[in-house]
Amino acid sequence: MKRILIVDDEPIIVNSIFRMLEETSHLDLEAYRAYNVYEALDRLKQTRIDVVISDIRMPGMSGIELHKQIIESWPRCKVIFLTGYNEFEYARHAIRTGGVVDYVLKNEDDHAIVSAVEKAFAEMEKAEDGAVHMLRARKKLQLALPALQRNTLFDLMRDPSSSSKEVEKRFEESEILLKPDKKVFLVLGRVDEWMEGASEADRTLFLGACQNIAEEYLAPTVESVSVTFESGKLAWFMQPKSYAGKGEFEEVGEEERWAYEHMKTRVYGILEAVQQTCKQLLKLSISFVMAREPSEWSQAGAQFYFLKALLGQSSYNGQELLIQDSNQLGLRSASDRDIPFSESQHNKKQFELLEQYLAGGKRDSFHRLYGEIANQVALPEYPYRLETFHILSLNLISYAIRVGLFHELFMKMDLGKTTQYDAHECWEEAIAYLAAVADYLLDYREPAPEEQSERLIATIHNYVQAHLGGDLSLTRLSMVVHHSPTYLSRIYKRMTGRMLSDYITEERMNKARDLLAQSDLKIQEIATRVGYEAAPQFNRSFKKTFKMTPQEYRDLSYRINDE
Repeated sequence: MKRILIVDDEPIIVNSIFRMLEETSHLDLEAYRAYNVYEALDRLKQTRIDVVISDIRMPGMSGIELHKQIIESWPRCKVIFLTGYNEFEYARHAIRTGGVVDYVLKNEDDHAIVSAVEKAFAEMEKAEDGAVHMLRARKKLQLALPALQRNTLFDLMRDPSSSSKEVEKRFEESEILLKPDKKVFLVLGRVDEWMEGASEADRTLFLGACQNIAEEYLAPTVESVSVTFESGKLAWFMQPKSYAGKGEFEEVGEEERWAYEHMKTRVYGILEAVQQTCKQLLKLSISFVMAREPSEWSQAGAQFYFLKALLGQSSYNGQELLIQDSNQLGLRSASDRDIPFSESQHNKKQFELLEQYLAGGKRDSFHRLYGEIANQVALPEYPYRLETFHILSLNLISYAIRVGLFHELFMKMDLGKTTQYDAHECWEEAIAYLAAVADYLLDYREPAPEEQSERLIATIHNYVQAHLGGDLSLTRLSMVVHHSPTYLSRIYKRMTGRMLSDYITEERMNKARDLLAQSDLKIQEIATRVGYEAAPQFNRSFKKTFKMTPQEYRDLSYRINDE
């Protein structure tokens, strides 16, 4: 799935290209619109863009200047210039700067734009040469630096009592460019399924390649260190490379908050790009979980442990995950407490086995082991009970999300009591409540992958039908079902045999047809109700679907009713 941004100060051109690309079914893409360079820059800050189609001359900033800013943020992004003039030299100069793949005259037909987009896609695929990443991974494997960095970071998470100067010295020795006096943002990842026959050396090389791919996307704006841990898992420690210009913020600390928020937004788009590239080049499915907020280094261990529990040890069901730790799940309800990083590690195997019993629907085995774990925590220390409660809670919630029962579960159960230990009077009450949540989930054993996909399609259809006038972009729909846009597009096509965008257009057109025949609303109002910003775009889609304009259809309906 590629993302295209169309930029022009003439709305009719932007909207025309937008609709044309949406209706070009053989291109697997999602299109965005910007009616000036400033809207374009805002979109580029929020979303990973693969191709930009831009007017070469616009008020405030030329397409050439915009291109320079694009490659600073997204170096792999390709640019196609639109021009109303036959400016061969101007365009050729732009192409020589790199990243610009073509230019198209505005008076050329749609085929020229489609050909330029196809050319851009082809160049992107050609540039993504997996052999380069594997070669770099082999060289990195020979160095001891990754192990040194891992030890430094994990030692700090286990024992954050070292002074800032001591940490700074260890960072320098380990060539870690992160700052110990600034907050750190965590992302954890896992390889969902290895290729059959992959040796331990092969796995190490593939993990190195994944790290290199992520580093290429992160490097322009994010300072990061990535390390491997356990079997097939990765952790990234991140900080923004630079803040905005001085003097732009009035309050102390506002500049830093903006920098971290901006980085968090970019990282979400980058992780999706890393998933796509690893899938394409390495044939690996990678799942990620990212923190909701950056944390102090003293709390990094607790945050790492929560993210690791959320990512889980579950079996791969054919779908990669991209999860953001959410305040709605109550995962940070105890963030003001100092939860040790390593205290309950001896229970790890028990928690893994408990999750297997839950997924397998083995109720008796689940409750027997659950009772053993609960009785082990007969200690008076608050942190031990708090940590155990959250591990159990996160395992249940992760399972509920994975099988599509999250919303249904918390229509029956109390989300606060499921995620917050302090919502209960005592340990016995808390552990009994989680047991009741587990019983509810055991009553709805995990369905087969095909059944999960059918449930996903039903959820999408219900949402589309209820929000025809709203945002139905792939990005929005993927958030509804907790999957990446790429996976959603692929699974929808596989299950239904058609593009999701075609289904949305069909539903919008059917709703528009009903409103034309059964209401006195103006055509512009109907267009808005079914998600079209301008009547001309709506008219074109309607005519393409029904072989007549909206007004012609309304007139025909009136004549039929009169008869």
